Amino acid sequence: MMEVKGITATVIFESSAVNRDEKLGGNITSIKKLSRYDGTYSFMSRAFIRHHMFATFMKLYGWEEAPVTYSQGKQEVLQFKFPDANIISYAEMDFFGFMNTMSSNKRNKRNTKENSNEEGKEKEGSSIVRKAPLGITKAISLEPWQADMAFYANHDLVRRANAQGDNANPNPFQKEEHYSYYRLSFTLDLCRLGYQDIYVAGGDGLTAFKNWLKKYPEASAGELVELRSLRSFPENIKWHYIPNTDNKPRGFVGISDNGNNSRIIFVVSKGEFRERLRQFLTVVKNGLVIHSSTEDYGMVPVFIVLGTLKVPVPVFNSDVRLKNGKVEAGPLNRALGNDYLLEAWYESSLPFDGNLVCGEGARSFKPWAGVDRVLEAIN
Repeated sequence: MMEVKGITATVIFESSAVNRDEKLGGNITSIKKLSRYDGTYSFMSRAFIRHHMFATFMKLYGWEEAPVTYSQGKQEVLQFKFPDANIISYAEMDFFGFMNTMSSNKRNKRNTKENSNEEGKEKEGSSIVRKAPLGITKAISLEPWQADMAFYANHDLVRRANAQGDNANPNPFQKEEHYSYYRLSFTLDLCRLGYQDIYVAGGDGLTAFKNWLKKYPEASAGELVELRSLRSFPENIKWHYIPNTDNKPRGFVGISDNGNNSRIIFVVSKGEFRERLRQFLTVVKNGLVIHSSTEDYGMVPVFIVLGTLKVPVPVFNSDVRLKNGKVEAGPLNRALGNDYLLEAWYESSLPFDGNLVCGEGARSFKPWAGVDRVLEAIN
């Protein structure tokens, strides 16, 4: 069992409050805000960060969008199309999780005098839930909002219209504004990344899954050697693999079928797991695309602290603070005392307000030495 079970990274970046909220009324656009004892702070939601993080993965590494399905019945259902959308074929499903309702048929006796022995079919659904291995906090400003408001108007369009003989007038509008440093944390559960273990009740959903699985080849004895090296599995599971472009296993799908309640396991190959982890670390370290309403500040860290963990919790999130434009060293030094922390690295273009505990010991911060150094610490 690996000692490193998680990674956490907390970053500070500089941006305007571009994740906006509902209009306050008329042409006044608000920002997302939270209130605390010492003031009001703007924030960018977890869903907003997830969207732009995935957009960055698509631009940089060509991640594909997982397919979705839409149905209308008693209620509209829009969801990822499992099993086509699975953690092996789509890294999006692996990192960010999903939920899917699989239909099944359950036979029930109708309690009527006329047809006491007649049976009918009642459609039911079993939910498949993958809790996201990647936890993302809100990006919360480190400086309070001071009720800034700006006025805008479409002057250039009015000028063009009037130049061609129209009698146009400006359409003024207002926006709440906030420019600040923001704190954002990512925490990745390495025990669940690249792995999904589910149980599915018998019925139409399970039959459809078995038919889907038939299109993939069965894993050979040699391929199972790699699989067994990743973790322990029961012997009664029948394994298939999903190939990559070189026709080598990108990951394995196993099923143990006992008729009524089948166990299904998805496992990403070791090479694919390591590559996804490399991509994640690269994006967190270098920044996200954040382009909203033509404003593009990005999430480019001016400070980052990253650590390997025994338990995947964001140990730095509460201890990354700013004071008079400087990163507070005291709270960060105290974070080193968390027993979950194994190793920690940092990089900053902001000054510190004191001395950070640095060195090669377990209870010290090391200067950032690249993604490969973190990967070495994990393996």
